[in-house]
Amino acid sequence: MKPLTTLLAISFFFLPPAHADVTEYDLELIIFEDTSGRYANSEQWKHELPGAETAATGTDSSRNQLRNKDADDAINISQIKGIGLNNYAKKLKANKRYNVLIHKAWRQTGLAEDAAIDIPIDSRKTSGNENNIHGSIKIVLGRYLHIYTNMIYQQLRNDVATVFHNQGLQSHNDYPINFHRRMRSKELHYLDHPMVGILVMAMPVKKQEKPKQET
Repeated sequence: MKPLTTLLAISFFFLPPAHADVTEYDLELIIFEDTSGRYANSEQWKHELPGAETAATGTDSSRNQLRNKDADDAINISQIKGIGLNNYAKKLKANKRYNVLIHKAWRQTGLAEDAAIDIPIDSRKTSGNENNIHGSIKIVLGRYLHIYTNMIYQQLRNDVATVFHNQGLQSHNDYPINFHRRMRSKELHYLDHPMVGILVMAMPVKKQEKPKQET
């Protein structure tokens, strides 16, 4: 998928330095597909037939991540309304060329890699669209923030075999969406893939200072 210069004026937000004690971040994520599929043949993809374990959940790592269905309820994960990407979502939804699969916002503690939590991503739960994306992402705090994606984008095949018709099943082509990208907080990042685009932004949350008690 080429950069969406005519649709998304992706700019970077440089704000004053955050408080030194910041340990939490508000994150917002948009994942969208190019409905035309015009870049589907731009690379050689290894597709797997439906029914295989890996076609549903990807690698062993992603299977382990998907078992954590209650990750959103963890003590350091909470849902929020968003941090400013609603206009991008509206523009994408208004353009017939694109379809928003995931729009998600949450607050989480910044954790090192050995403690970071996998956030489940699954458009099958919220969308009746024939195409879907599922898997997980992970935000890791080091000197910088890092985002790791471990997802599969599934696109319905037009050349569905007779056997699948007879069994009432749908056949999809599977496209791995595996990124590792270093992020700066307060900046909007665009992760480009031939089949999907990902917009993600992280904003630090300042700790509220406790009022001083009078002596």
